[in-house]
Amino acid sequence: MHLVQVTRWFTGVAGAFHEKKENDAPVHEGAAPSRAIEVTVVLPVRNEARTLPRLLGDLASGHTLPQEVIIVDDASDDGTVDVVGGNGPWPFSLRIIESPGRGKKAGLSAGIRVATTPWVVQVDADVRIGMHFLDSISRELKMQGQGKDMFLLPLRLSNHADRAPKTTFARLQALDFAAMQGWAVSAVRRGRPAMASGGAWIWRASAFPHDELRPDIASGDDVFSLAALLERGDDNRVGWCGLQDAMASAATMPDFAGLLDQRIRWGAKATAYPKALSEARRVAMTIAALHLSGIILIPWAPAAALAFWIAKALIDMTYTHRVGKLYGLFDGIGPAARWGNLLLLAVVHPIFIITTLVLMPFRRVRWKGRSTA
Repeated sequence: MHLVQVTRWFTGVAGAFHEKKENDAPVHEGAAPSRAIEVTVVLPVRNEARTLPRLLGDLASGHTLPQEVIIVDDASDDGTVDVVGGNGPWPFSLRIIESPGRGKKAGLSAGIRVATTPWVVQVDADVRIGMHFLDSISRELKMQGQGKDMFLLPLRLSNHADRAPKTTFARLQALDFAAMQGWAVSAVRRGRPAMASGGAWIWRASAFPHDELRPDIASGDDVFSLAALLERGDDNRVGWCGLQDAMASAATMPDFAGLLDQRIRWGAKATAYPKALSEARRVAMTIAALHLSGIILIPWAPAAALAFWIAKALIDMTYTHRVGKLYGLFDGIGPAARWGNLLLLAVVHPIFIITTLVLMPFRRVRWKGRSTA
């Protein structure tokens, strides 16, 4: 079952990324920025005084500028608003509004409600983007925007917009995340969208499901808004932006405790997935059953268990190698280090998954100074 599932992902990401077409208008380095598309960038923030100025600087350095940037502040107590104002003026219209509620969902909804453009791009404040980020989004919207309401953007884990993670710990996180992104992209390209990442995505403002985000659950603005679209029967209106320059890079977790809390926060919402996300639930159940089977085998049939885990490792390494290359996570890394990282991930990942599942009912996670319970 695992081999069949991963083979589907492996083939699904083939050709997922494409370069700029020859007939696209060339962008000359040093040319004046333009507003080729009417896009609003919405940034729900809380305590982002360190990261937000960097993202705004990336947007200001882009060849295409957003029509407007709307910052929705969720009661930050670290001077986020003051830092933003102190680093201006910015070459685009910038509005700061107060969030009407707690958490990212309320902020995201509030920002989209006041946006004046047809399309909204949302990225997290710790994301870094390249200078052609909005150029690429513009091209994708021109090609297929008419028939879509939402687009997944390529998102990887790296603290820099233009290069892969440098440390082994950061690279392992990035590879694991790329594997998840790969199956989400594959699902969209097969016409069965099942997962999204709110770290970077695009929404048609008029289609956003403001009242269907499950505010009772601390996390999940991405999956529950996607589920609302699917429940309307609009799964064909979910698209994938496969241009390399549309890549966004989100920050990695600095330590193991932070990584564990992040994955517990992500996993806790899975039990509330609606019927529309049956594909995501099926994947989660298959992976859980796979690990449980491997554990049960160990005391009863050690030789079979060894063969089981070796086979799983080979399957996972082959697939993760493909998505790692697609997301540029091996740039500047030799083959020995590349396969060494993949082998290390194959060994530690089952242990990490099991640890996360065991601790999930007992570990209270805090995010931005607040409990997510």
